[in-house]
Amino acid sequence: MISPVVVALVLSASPGDLQVSHRRVNAPDGVALAVYRYQRPGVVSSLPPVVLVPDVGFSRAAWDFEGRGLARWLSATGRLVYVVELRGQGKAGPGLALTPMVTVDLPSVLDALKLERIDLVVHGWVGSLVLAVHGQSARIRRVVALNTPLFAAPPSALATAFLADGGRFSTLASSPSGARTFHELFALWAELPSGTEQAFLSTGTRDLSRPVAAELLAWMNTGDRPLGGQSVSARLAALDRPTLLLLGLADGFAPPEQCAVLRERAPGPVELHTFSRAEGGEDFSHLSMLLGREAPKKVFPRIGAFLGEAAP
Repeated sequence: MISPVVVALVLSASPGDLQVSHRRVNAPDGVALAVYRYQRPGVVSSLPPVVLVPDVGFSRAAWDFEGRGLARWLSATGRLVYVVELRGQGKAGPGLALTPMVTVDLPSVLDALKLERIDLVVHGWVGSLVLAVHGQSARIRRVVALNTPLFAAPPSALATAFLADGGRFSTLASSPSGARTFHELFALWAELPSGTEQAFLSTGTRDLSRPVAAELLAWMNTGDRPLGGQSVSARLAALDRPTLLLLGLADGFAPPEQCAVLRERAPGPVELHTFSRAEGGEDFSHLSMLLGREAPKKVFPRIGAFLGEAAP
């Protein structure tokens, strides 16, 4: 039995302005999940709500940081937007395993909000799990996937050390060497507004639990992981929702070469676009794909146009 609790926290409520409200949803096992709704009063879109899910260790700040991000950008186009923090993310309860985030938490949120039809935007490794479990759901109209691996590969020495130490972002934030590790993994070559990288590391991330860090590291090292009697890659190969796959070439945490094969494997259809400085932009990293200076000009319009299309 799901027990949703409305927190009724409205951050902006002036007529005609963006309203951001926070709601808590309790999953069936009692873990508290956090949901943020972005809505402009009086603006009604004929398109379904958009649900945004951040990657492991990231929070709502991935989609809305210091007044900018995809959540606010999409709401400005008239869409109703929900940002979901699953167990272990942001203000949600503790997470000791990856699978319940997508098999328990996300369905709990959609049921509590009575969302029968949605567009979905996912990011990184959590995004891969979401699509592996829900990639054939009639509830989902369209999908945008940002650096979501189909196959894993042995991680870099930096990623290995970070996850072997428990995935503690707080440790990275406490020293210059830790900040360099964060930069190499999540913000390489990023063109971010001044101060964004350090501020996001300090306030927009959350330490992984040691079991989740170990699980993620094992997934990367073995190349795949079991999920509901199948493997993640086998489930992703059955993804049949129209999908826009966006890849940042400088992503050191979810490398693009592990993601691009989704276009060949999944029936989708999957539309693939990579970003490169050779094309007049930037390569984009795990973080700058979301919060970089060029994201509102290069990334967000592609997402908006794709999600604005009618279903095939």
